Amino acid sequence: MVKSFLILPDMKRFKILCLILLCFLLSPAQSEAQTKADTISEVMKTKMFKAFKYFTFGFYIDSYYNATLNNPNDTSNLVPYSANCPVQDQIRMNVAALEFYYNAEKVRGKFVLQFGDAPNLLASPNSQWIKTIRQANFGFRVVKNLWVDFGYLLNPIGYESTWPVLNQISFVTIGGYFEPGSVLGAKISYKLNDKLNFGFMLGDPFSLAYADNTRISYLLFLNYQPLKNLSITYNNFFGNQALYGAEPENNLLYNNIIVTWSPVKSLDLVGEFDFAGQTNSTQPPDTTNIAAMFSGFLQARFSFARFFAITARYEILDDPHGFLTGLNINTMRGLRTNGFSISLEYKPVTFAYMRAAYRYLDGYPGSKIFSSETSDNMQAFIFSTGVRF
Repeated sequence: MVKSFLILPDMKRFKILCLILLCFLLSPAQSEAQTKADTISEVMKTKMFKAFKYFTFGFYIDSYYNATLNNPNDTSNLVPYSANCPVQDQIRMNVAALEFYYNAEKVRGKFVLQFGDAPNLLASPNSQWIKTIRQANFGFRVVKNLWVDFGYLLNPIGYESTWPVLNQISFVTIGGYFEPGSVLGAKISYKLNDKLNFGFMLGDPFSLAYADNTRISYLLFLNYQPLKNLSITYNNFFGNQALYGAEPENNLLYNNIIVTWSPVKSLDLVGEFDFAGQTNSTQPPDTTNIAAMFSGFLQARFSFARFFAITARYEILDDPHGFLTGLNINTMRGLRTNGFSISLEYKPVTFAYMRAAYRYLDGYPGSKIFSSETSDNMQAFIFSTGVRF
């Protein structure tokens, strides 16, 4: 039979082969296999689309120019105590970030990578590995409105952010620079109702002000919104800040109160007050005394002409014992500063902004904390612009 097939003309052999192939494709077994494969493919597609609907992605970039004034003796590129916009007289990048979020009914996660001047300077010298990570955490819903999260978590203390896009004035106050940083640990949070939520955190903070000491710190946070245009927040941070194995213990309690109020649609008011105490201050004559400090700011923002806003802020910090900011060799006391800032913002679209600001800071007389330790005060014009999708 094979010989008979081979002696047939080429065209007839081709037609017979095509007929056999067509019968095979139309056979019940093949049709069933194809249907099964298509079904599996559709199931996979459905699962993939269902999973991706819980993901959101983002991109953020901010650049700036910090033009300091009247500093002929300044030999440093860095502005002291800057949480962002830290390099002077250069066009620089504050932050470039990629954001990934997952939010499902019972599981959530956040992973945010960041690069630029702000993350480079704010990581503790012993923890430089953490500087490119802003958030890396995941959480589970235990019961309705009760969540448990683990990983690298943002600290709730403070109204300001190192990301200018989250602020009304791009640069952070000196008090904000010394607030506790992000925490590597765990968080429990509960939303009682639309007006009240609270929680508890524990872990190790990673920032210049709170060097990694391998000890566990603890945080409590509470947010209360009695009215739609009024919110009150209380956060605290407590734990032993002495180096591991060191005596005596330096037990710190850091308190943070934030009040925001919008009396009318175009006006936003913010007040923040921080106060902290630490045991065993090492200050003579009694080195076991409690050292204390406070900081805070008042801020008003007025929006006008649809795309514009102007923001004014007064800030203050006083750490007389230097337990948080360190002792100044010229005054033998801790840091004391106060000053004001005013910023004009133009926001042509919701995801982009341009800002021009003036800043004045004044230090304790004789402290020489600015302009390479040659001046008690600082002035600067700061320009910043950014987009966040």
